[in-house]
Amino acid sequence: MVDLGRRCWRTRGVGDSWQYMLVAEGAAEIATDPEATLWDMAAVSIVVEEAGGRFTGLDGTAGPGAGSGLATNGLLHEQALAALGA
Repeated sequence: MVDLGRRCWRTRGVGDSWQYMLVAEGAAEIATDPEATLWDMAAVSIVVEEAGGRFTGLDGTAGPGAGSGLATNGLLHEQALAALGA
C-alpha cells in the first residue's frame, strides 16, 4: 500500500465508510481498507458500484466479502490492484 500511496497526487487517512462515499461522489478516486468485515463493506460496495465505480477486495475478489476493500472510480481499478500486488 505504501507504493500505491507514493503514486498518488495526494493521500489522506479517512476511516470507516466516508472514504467510499468520496469515491462514489467523485471527490476521490481510490479508497482502501486492508482489513474489513462483510458488514463494514456490504453497503458501501453497493453505493460505489451504483455510482459507476468498482469494488473488490485488495486481492481482486469481487464484492464485499474478501476481508478487505478497494473501491475506485472504475477507470483506475486494475492499476490500483497492480500497485497493491494483486
